[in-house]
Amino acid sequence: MRSLLLCAATISAPAAATDWLQFGFDAGHSGINTAETSLSHSTVAQLKLMYSATLPGHVEGAPVLLGSVATPSGTRDVLYLTQVNGTLLAIDATTGALLWSQYPTDTPPCATRQASKPCVTASSPALDPNRQFVYNYALDGYVHKYHVGDGSELTGGGWPQLASAKPDDEQVSATLSFATAHNGTTYLYATFSSPSWQSNDSGDYQGHVTAINLAAGTQITFNVACSDRGNTHFVHNGPNPPVLATPDCLQQSFSNNGTTLPTGYGGIWGRASVVYDAASDSIYLSTGNGIFDANNGGHNWGDSVLRLPAALDHALTTPLDSYTPSNFLNLMYYDNDLGSASLALAPGPAGASRKHLGVQASKDSYLRLLDLDNMSGMGGPGNTGGEIFVGNVPQLNEVKTQPLAWTNPSTGSVMLIVANNFGISATEVFADPNNDSLPTLRHSGVPNWTNPGVAVYGSTTSTGGTSPVVANGVLYYAGGSGVVALDPGRGATLWSDASMGAANSTTRSSFHKQSLIVVNGHVYVADNNGKLWAYQRGDIIFANGFQ
Repeated sequence: MRSLLLCAATISAPAAATDWLQFGFDAGHSGINTAETSLSHSTVAQLKLMYSATLPGHVEGAPVLLGSVATPSGTRDVLYLTQVNGTLLAIDATTGALLWSQYPTDTPPCATRQASKPCVTASSPALDPNRQFVYNYALDGYVHKYHVGDGSELTGGGWPQLASAKPDDEQVSATLSFATAHNGTTYLYATFSSPSWQSNDSGDYQGHVTAINLAAGTQITFNVACSDRGNTHFVHNGPNPPVLATPDCLQQSFSNNGTTLPTGYGGIWGRASVVYDAASDSIYLSTGNGIFDANNGGHNWGDSVLRLPAALDHALTTPLDSYTPSNFLNLMYYDNDLGSASLALAPGPAGASRKHLGVQASKDSYLRLLDLDNMSGMGGPGNTGGEIFVGNVPQLNEVKTQPLAWTNPSTGSVMLIVANNFGISATEVFADPNNDSLPTLRHSGVPNWTNPGVAVYGSTTSTGGTSPVVANGVLYYAGGSGVVALDPGRGATLWSDASMGAANSTTRSSFHKQSLIVVNGHVYVADNNGKLWAYQRGDIIFANGFQ
């Protein structure tokens, strides 16, 4: 009897809860939840639909989660999501019920924009590591700071923080993110691109990152276009700029086959925003279409990967380092933004002499492998070329999701996992024995690893998906087949659920930019139809004590 009681006590003890504080789980946006223990290869098939809840409005981004939050209705595990209109939602993770919502009291400049050109955000909120505050971008151009429990806003001391002086022409398409630099200070980052209603890369916007020092309440902005202006929030070009207007960065154009066309301003719209690399104490940002002229003494950094200090406390006119592909003009001509995805950090494979790697996926379907210690191979910013390797994503087509680098614990191989509208695939990062032991890429040696299926967003060749996540050795993604769990080493399906509706040749997928999180034995994801879906293991006994 004593041994039986000991066994029951062991089973009933709940596992330590984990918070999911920002997109991609950590500051590097790795997409890997290293703390998951409940869901595994042997238990993932026991996932059952917990609820499907209708949200107050449409959500484009991923949720974040904080456990055991003291709210006015009791202690709750809380999911936080950002609606496309900038409203912050706090949702009871157990029931899907709305706990509270927050919308700025001032009227956003774009609130009265015509319906055909709405101002929206595809952002996700970020939770402070101190577990007290949640940060959200609203359409008024500011990042707001709220108490996690009741949603009351903190003002003063720099808050709310100005992030864009023209929010009707600039959009936060990426998540809010944060990192704690080596100096011990945590910084919150907001990035900007063109508004979603723009049919091309014209428009009065500048790609930029605003870094907010959470301890001091101060901020610094780095502009991708006209970086020589330093710490500047540009204002509208006109025709009636404010009396005290800061000089703007004027619209540029380029000529292609005799036709003069507007060009972008290097918008930063990859899902993961900026990516923090602890090895260099730096953030990396990937830019979209725009002029690149830094190789000729200019200060425009379109279609590039830029390295900045994570502790961005002082104005910069140039990045610490940069990478720009030599065909940058072609990328701009044909709307193949290099920065359609954010940089993915990857460890160097066994046998390779270079260990500090990054992989940049883009709209031209290529994967570019970079040496983060010397991205162009020329020892500084403003040069072109220098990538270690360039190759197609196996399933082809443009990449607008966040790639994931996963090390197989059984073999030690480094796998780059990429989902897009054409499917999901694994590419191995390995040491090239014929090229000075440099790292390179090759498609997985596992037959049929690419995951074929039915149509998604017009594709008739495969099942697409949003940014993938790995938790406890299981790969998850949401897309044309609903929610799917795979063995990341083999590509074999371990579990799937199409309750929210799978895509086919005539039906649009239930997902756009939404992506899932996997935490504490649960899977949470918002869909493209304004619903929140939650799954949990169906056989958990005494998971939260005796109930």
